[in-house]
Amino acid sequence: MKKPVITSQLKTKFLVIVLISFLLASALELYTFGIASDFFLRWLRSFFVLFTLIGITVLGIVPGINYAVNKAANQK
Repeated sequence: MKKPVITSQLKTKFLVIVLISFLLASALELYTFGIASDFFLRWLRSFFVLFTLIGITVLGIVPGINYAVNKAANQK
């Protein structure tokens, strides 16, 4: 049987990251610039930047550091 590529835990993390990125980008753009003619384009750029930063941190860097520390701690 084939293992699913995206597990339910990964889907949950992905949805949380999307929600946090959406809220942060909206708050940042609305607080800084308000609603202007180019709001959607600025909001979309800030959403993708925040999504990338949070996603790489949560799904890549933190598990990588955790793995490295556990590997180093278990060596005797």
